[in-house]
Amino acid sequence: MKTVLYIVAGFLTSALVVACGSKDDGNVAAPGAGAISAQCPVGATYQNGYCIGANGQQLNTGSVGFYAENYRQRNMTITGAYTEFLRDAMGVCDREKYSGGGASCATWINGGAFDVVIQSPTSTAQTTILQATFRAARRNTGANSDYSYSLPSGGALAGALLGFPVPSSPAAYLPKLQLNMTVSVTNNYQGFEARGYGDFNSKANRSLIQIQIPQGKLEDSSLPYRIAYRNQIIANGQFIRCNTADCGLSQPVGY
Repeated sequence: MKTVLYIVAGFLTSALVVACGSKDDGNVAAPGAGAISAQCPVGATYQNGYCIGANGQQLNTGSVGFYAENYRQRNMTITGAYTEFLRDAMGVCDREKYSGGGASCATWINGGAFDVVIQSPTSTAQTTILQATFRAARRNTGANSDYSYSLPSGGALAGALLGFPVPSSPAAYLPKLQLNMTVSVTNNYQGFEARGYGDFNSKANRSLIQIQIPQGKLEDSSLPYRIAYRNQIIANGQFIRCNTADCGLSQPVGY
């Protein structure tokens, strides 16, 4: 009997999957990295508020950006659908049937940090494309230790006992999700909306993500906003105009 228990414990240990994965930068094909980079000088690409030349140099192009976060100025209110966004669009938590510690979405929501940055290569006119960056960081699970675990379903564990491989989530792990989004005017030209779909390698690659500005333009110092995922609001508040080109993206989230 003890031998059987040891075998079962061994399989459970081997099935333990820490929620981690390839750290993709989150760029998507639509509306296209080329489309937003077309607003930069010829041969340059747009990234984190800068037009980057062929030799890696940062070009000054009058980029404009806005940010919102829930940890310092707290110009953001998180709503219930945020859990689904973390799980499906960013892939940072609840990746398996049973998740706990740092792998649980509860750890990312309760005391975790979240910020959103929207940027455009130009502020001279209403752009047709924005680059949006969503970043999340979880809190530590304990003062003296930090732990995470993700376990598959009971059926998968039973299969492991029979020698079958235990599948894990193939979705990308994106604590920094960066998307190029199409912009259109709304509210009788008083506001605008940026729309896009999740990263190609995420569970949200066919799910609509919207950043709604009911009133305002890129020339303003602040913008009221709503962020929606699958037509459900995940956050709202007030975007603040950045005073640096990269909008703080060179610093870790929660800095």
